[in-house]
Amino acid sequence: MKHSIKLVSTLLTLGLPMAAQAYCDRYPDSTLTLNMPATITVPDSLPVGSLIASQAFSGVSPAFIANCPVAVRRWFIGRYPDHRYPGSLVYRTEVPGIGLRISMTWADGTSAAYFAIHTQPTQQVYGKIPSFTSATAHFYKMAPVTTGTIPAGNILEYRWIHTPEVFRLNLGNSVRFVRPAATCDLAAGDVNRTITLPAVQLHDFDSAISAGAHNFELTANCTDASSVTFRFSGTPAAEDDWRFANTGTARGIGLALYSRIGGVNQTIRANGTDSARTVAVSGNRAILPLGAAYHKNGAVSQGTLASTATVSISYN
Repeated sequence: MKHSIKLVSTLLTLGLPMAAQAYCDRYPDSTLTLNMPATITVPDSLPVGSLIASQAFSGVSPAFIANCPVAVRRWFIGRYPDHRYPGSLVYRTEVPGIGLRISMTWADGTSAAYFAIHTQPTQQVYGKIPSFTSATAHFYKMAPVTTGTIPAGNILEYRWIHTPEVFRLNLGNSVRFVRPAATCDLAAGDVNRTITLPAVQLHDFDSAISAGAHNFELTANCTDASSVTFRFSGTPAAEDDWRFANTGTARGIGLALYSRIGGVNQTIRANGTDSARTVAVSGNRAILPLGAAYHKNGAVSQGTLASTATVSISYN
């Protein structure tokens, strides 16, 4: 007897894996560039904490809301360490005294007024994520400025895991911040000035060593200087080298010259040992209060007093 064998073919349907689901349907991929003047002058007179300059980054960064249905990691890579000036998002730059902070706008219309520009740990986000659409740099004077340069290059990169796309803020050119050179000049009326002392009598010296005191001032007009030093020179009197020599006809008389800073009379010595006075600049002027008088150096005779003192100035 023959037996038949029935062959049954079974079709197996194998489950194939679905395509991997995208983390986000879109990622920011733009570079915004900041183009600044090559040199920016920061006056000493500008108060600490003041804004020096603001400039928007150029370029196009499309506005969109990315859909990220599953969690994805992103991170920010910044130029500067997290070494901000106290109580602010103003970052210390390569130039002492110059601070930088960045404001940016999101695609949903909200503003990150002062955005962190230091490297941060990765963040896990999902849902609706707006892109950045614009950015502005704000430079501040945060301390007395030392001349220096902020080099061109990246300021901030905004990256996502699993994609090469990147949002970047870039400084397009090196920017040199300079402290202007200070200048000071004696006021025009003080460049060649005659001081006239009042007439005195011989008997005024019977019980006094000086007479005929007269107060006056010297003024220096300045730009971006903080202080001025007035330095005096002349021929000392033979009898008393603290006094300036008399080339007039009176004998036994020299010129006493003194400063009156803070209301205190202090002799300016003709021999150069104590002949300089330093005063602060205020309102772009440095004013040195002075006084002059006849000074008894010996037996006094009738006649005239004529004496010359030369003043030079230095400043910083």
